[in-house]
Amino acid sequence: MSDEEDLVVRLDLDDEVESAVFRESSEDALEWTLNVAIGLIVAGSLLGLWFGILLFAADPQDVLENPLFADENTATVNGQLLSALDVENNTGGDPVEGVRIILLNMDDEPTSHSAFTDRDGRFSMENVPQDSFILKISEEGHRVVRTTFIPGDQAVLSLTLTPGDGEPTEDDLRKDTHLESAVLLASIVASLTIVSALFGFVGATE
Repeated sequence: MSDEEDLVVRLDLDDEVESAVFRESSEDALEWTLNVAIGLIVAGSLLGLWFGILLFAADPQDVLENPLFADENTATVNGQLLSALDVENNTGGDPVEGVRIILLNMDDEPTSHSAFTDRDGRFSMENVPQDSFILKISEEGHRVVRTTFIPGDQAVLSLTLTPGDGEPTEDDLRKDTHLESAVLLASIVASLTIVSALFGFVGATE
């Protein structure tokens, strides 16, 4: 074989070796990238699965009762008590002084929150938890007043004291909290999160 032919053969071998090395490097880089992508998918799927389970397990009431939110979950109850209007005698609508206002829990048991009306018929109770309460007024010679409410929903409670011994005057001032809708939405989000996580696991194994 001549020197010229030997040079051509050597050049061809060098090109093939270089091409093989390049292909091997490319395959290694692609494999590394693929492994990283799979790892990220698995990690994201695990986080999604964990988050979805937490959403299902979470109790909204636990969040509301968390001590971190204690300051936001209390309110000052302000109100005014007036005598009932008597259209025939053109009387009533006057402030009623010295009447005790007490708060009952939803089991009809007295709480530590109470107050007396002043000369303007006004009263105030501070640091009352924002739960459902029954405001009760029981004054001799007048109908019992029972008003169910949540502190903070109303700026001022307007109450009326009616003479007589009839049935209690009952009222429910609670607003819809939409808690059921919030729980339903959270459940839907949790379901979609878990399903997405499972799809991520399937995609990572293929």
